Amino acid sequence: MTSFHHVARGHDGVVSQEPPRVPVSLRNGRPRRASSLMRKYEVAALLPDLSISMKQQVAPALPLFEEACSAFARGTLIRTVQGPVAVEDLLPGDLIETSRGAQTVTWIGSTSYVPGVECAQSALGTLTRVTAEAFGLGRPGVDLLLGPAARMVVTRAQFRALLGQDSVLVPVADEADYDRIVPVTPAGGVQLYHLMVPRHATLRVGGLEMETYHPGKLLHQFNSPNLRALFLSMFENLSELQDFGSLSMTRSSREAVESLRAI
Repeated sequence: MTSFHHVARGHDGVVSQEPPRVPVSLRNGRPRRASSLMRKYEVAALLPDLSISMKQQVAPALPLFEEACSAFARGTLIRTVQGPVAVEDLLPGDLIETSRGAQTVTWIGSTSYVPGVECAQSALGTLTRVTAEAFGLGRPGVDLLLGPAARMVVTRAQFRALLGQDSVLVPVADEADYDRIVPVTPAGGVQLYHLMVPRHATLRVGGLEMETYHPGKLLHQFNSPNLRALFLSMFENLSELQDFGSLSMTRSSREAVESLRAI
């Protein structure tokens, strides 16, 4: 397998040109504008004719875009039907093992984590290192470096009565205890990835159950038709936003999970 991300890019994936400015508030009845960081994203999609589209796209460094490309650091092993493969070596069309059986990778997004870049809207604040056996024997088997979009399955007995299901998805960053699960800021750039399958599911990464990509509620946070159109243009395998389908599991947060445990 070959990596799709070996293409030319600007310094650490950040566009150096003057970014567009967007209104953020009113001052004396007039819009006050602030600059918005722009980022390069690399995307690969499996098209209906089974060919693969690969391209770079410049888009705002907003959670809607960044979370599509920032779950797994380069080197993370993904279980395919032929054995473990590093995430950077996956291609659309590869079959990976998921909670819904073997599914085809239909889309892969990637971007660079850039230490020290400040942007109020950016989701790429820090990464999370999960040390070996942080969640028990073999969970994970080795240290994992994960991006801000990484979510893992949390299971509690009382969820069934409260939510109608045993498990929820929680951001790995929420589990930080500064001992075995630690926020980190690497000294250099780190390439991050996320991947999508036809039906949203979880996959086992280093012994942890983690989700495949789905935009979730972020799709409804933007009223701008232009932003939505730009976002959809990153997914050449989809015709409309509804094609993302439904989430396979409820998303939550550590705070919400702890509050449910107290009930």
